[in-house]
Amino acid sequence: GSAGGESAPPQKEADLRKVDILLNGEVVDPLAFVCHVDVSRAQARVVCEKLRDVLPRQQFVTVIQAKADGKIIASERIRAYRKDVLTKAGKTMGGGDVSRKKKLLEKQKRGKKRQQSTGKVTLSQAAFRAVISRSG
Repeated sequence: GSAGGESAPPQKEADLRKVDILLNGEVVDPLAFVCHVDVSRAQARVVCEKLRDVLPRQQFVTVIQAKADGKIIASERIRAYRKDVLTKAGKTMGGGDVSRKKKLLEKQKRGKKRQQSTGKVTLSQAAFRAVISRSG
């Protein structure tokens, strides 16, 4: 019973949406958040950009995505490190057969692809905190 005719403020139904954060296609549960539909895209972008800034670069491309209602609403990429496979002992492999050069680059590409599929992105505590402490 409330005294003096005071009552709780009227409650309105809000259109909320759960936003999942994915790293290389895997959902990172602790980073998921709920926000209003109108700001979900902006918030998701902020989180993705923050993650891009705090996560270290890997030997493979890291894809950061925000997903809501089964749709990707924001996405960022962390570029992979490039190793110059055409340089051996300080000398650039220049002359000679082009197919040799192609072979080395193909081999590197296959290795990167394998790493991409098996490589795990670990979220350090510091990176996690930086994202959690987002303003707004």
